[in-house]
Amino acid sequence: MMRAFVTGANGFVGSSVVRALLARGHAVVALLRTGSDDRNLRGLDVERVMGDLEQVEALTVHLRGCNALFHVAALYSTRPEDSGQMFKVNADCTRRLLAEAANLGVARIVHTSTIGTIGRREDGRPPTESDIMVLSSCTSAYARSKLGGERAALELAAEGAPVVVVNPCAPVGRGDYKPTSTGQRIVDYLGGRTPKLSPGGINFCSVDDIAVGHVLAAEKGRPGERYILGNAEGNLDLGQFMALMQQASGIGPPGSGIGARVKRMARRVVGRRGQTTPLSGTGNRPVALTADPSRAIRELGLPQTPLEVAFSEAVAWFRAQEA
Repeated sequence: MMRAFVTGANGFVGSSVVRALLARGHAVVALLRTGSDDRNLRGLDVERVMGDLEQVEALTVHLRGCNALFHVAALYSTRPEDSGQMFKVNADCTRRLLAEAANLGVARIVHTSTIGTIGRREDGRPPTESDIMVLSSCTSAYARSKLGGERAALELAAEGAPVVVVNPCAPVGRGDYKPTSTGQRIVDYLGGRTPKLSPGGINFCSVDDIAVGHVLAAEKGRPGERYILGNAEGNLDLGQFMALMQQASGIGPPGSGIGARVKRMARRVVGRRGQTTPLSGTGNRPVALTADPSRAIRELGLPQTPLEVAFSEAVAWFRAQEA
């Protein structure tokens, strides 16, 4: 049995990781920031620790006795003035936390990165873990900070630390209180607004599958490797996203005739699920967050919940919040 320390334990993905661990009989030490929203942890049998990633030394006492660390927490902002703080938390604090865990002898360390640090392919095909991100002037401060944290994790692994990196795609499911960018797209659709979605497509995946993928990475993942946690059928353009939303919600696309126009536009960018074509916008690189998760499926046994199920669960949850 694992005794797992989970950062960001009250978040959308973090709380799903907590539930996946509990379902397998593991003990969980959940890190929360003081005053943070704890609704996702209510009723769960976890040991709560109030703390902050910027105070790594204070977390040492709670890491002792744990044989697994799931570092899910991250700072996200689109405000330029937060760039420095994001890099401090997502890169510098990550390095210190993972190094401390390794020094304490934590046997399994899983670092949560993002699909945004996976490189793009010039031929437009969904990238794999072997595709390296090339920074450009269009790379967001958040992506840069997460890339810094990922590089720190991989450097520690190269030095012998038992660190595995996971790169989750866009999570779909219950418990997205904030909401995330994906949750906001669902909320927008349900509210009659056209969602914003990268013209090159995005890989969507059940948040429960992503959570199980974290646990599988601890159990089966190879230190020093990256694993994309996504859905093999999850690469969607805007038209396909809206079609799934219509099926899940029973509501037609926002705006008169917009569904047909969106689908015509999207077909010029994404030919079918899992295959994108290059789109100018950032040099010659495609504007996309698509991915090929076959390594995680093959090596970890990453589950593949049908997107129809994941979207239906998410729609039902968001509607219940309005009741």
